[in-house]
This record gives sequence, C-alpha cells and structure tokens, in this order.
Amino acid sequence: MLVFTTDGELVGRWHDETVTDGHYLEVGPDGEVYVVERDRHRILVFNKQGELLHTMGGGTEPGDVGEPFNHPSDISFFKDGDIFVADGYGNAHVHHFNGTGKLLNTWGGLGTEAGRFMTPHAILVDQKERVLVTDRENNRVQIFSRDGTYLKELNNVFHPMDICEDDEGFIYVTDQVPSLHVFNTEDEFIGRCRTLGTFGHGITVDSRGDIYIAEMLPDGLTKLTGL
Repeated sequence: MLVFTTDGELVGRWHDETVTDGHYLEVGPDGEVYVVERDRHRILVFNKQGELLHTMGGGTEPGDVGEPFNHPSDISFFKDGDIFVADGYGNAHVHHFNGTGKLLNTWGGLGTEAGRFMTPHAILVDQKERVLVTDRENNRVQIFSRDGTYLKELNNVFHPMDICEDDEGFIYVTDQVPSLHVFNTEDEFIGRCRTLGTFGHGITVDSRGDIYIAEMLPDGLTKLTGL
C-alpha cells in the first residue's frame, strides 16, 4: 500500500503479505481501509497503520452461486456503516452487509435484464443513498435503492470501469474507450473527455474537486485539476 500527498509525493507505505490481489480499495466511514481481494474471494480490513484487523469471506474456493464471495471486485458504504460489495467477476451479484459483516440482502444474477449484471465491476453509494453499479459488459451503470430495488440506468458508456461522486453530487465514470464521463445531479450526461492511458481502471475525486485516475497500460496515476 502506497500513501501519497495530493501532489504525488510518496509519504508512506505498508506491506502485508496477506494481500495478493488487491482489486479495489475504499476507506470506510470508520476510517478503516478495505481491500477487495478478487482472486482470494475476500475483503481485508486494515487500520491506517497497515495492521490487519479482520477479514470478510476468504478461502481457496469461491462461494456458491449467489453466495459471497466469488471474485469480488469493489466495495462501498452507507454513512451508518452498512457495506455493499460488487461480487463482480464470478457471481454477478451485489451483497448488502451490516457494519459487523452480517449478510442482510443479495440481489442480481447473470443476465442483461434490468437488475441483472454481466460483470458488476464497481459500486458506489451516492449522496442520495442510492447504490450505483458499473455493469461493465452490459455497457451501463445501474442504479438501485438501498434494498436492491431497480430505479434506472445511465448509458453512453462502453465497458464502464469505475465510478465516483464529487461533493456537489456529480457522477464520474471511466470506461474502456478510454473516456471519462460526467453526469449531473439529475443523472443527465453532460460531457466526456479522453483519458491519458489505455483506460482508467480506478477513479476518485477529492474535496477540492481534483480527479485522480488509476491508469492501466501504462500503469500510473493521473491527476486532473478543475479549471
């Protein structure tokens, strides 16, 4: 794990041999760091000093169809601590846990219909308390209520990779064109630009509105500053 300033200066690092395939990471409302280990079917939870606190899931074998986890891809949180996981590569489901890790609900399944997924790659709980899922192979972002009820979808994306929200409620999506797409607070598509690498696998926005994109091929981080 590498820790940088917003100007790209490396100020810290920590290493844990238990991490073998960190696909995405998020900082939870408790300040802990959640690392989604895709190929080991688990989520590792660390404090900011790099100490492993506990694990969700895990094992050498993936979960059964519809059960956590089978190559999970991303994680997001409600402010009250509830956890949502995109069980992305092998399961095509979203799992809802409470803050202690108890499974409360699962929805989805393989398919092209509304509410089903073909690789739910990234997940975001937005300020409206909706659950947004990048349904990569279906070329869309699906939006659900907290209980998994399908609400709508966002289009104009090709194999969407990651998704984030800024403080004003604008939604940013990277895809494999490669492009960065922006949707306003009414979920209307308002523009796109090309990213620098082959495609942006990860994206986040800081409190100043600066955008950070984790690029692949070549690997690196790109910072975009608002004008």
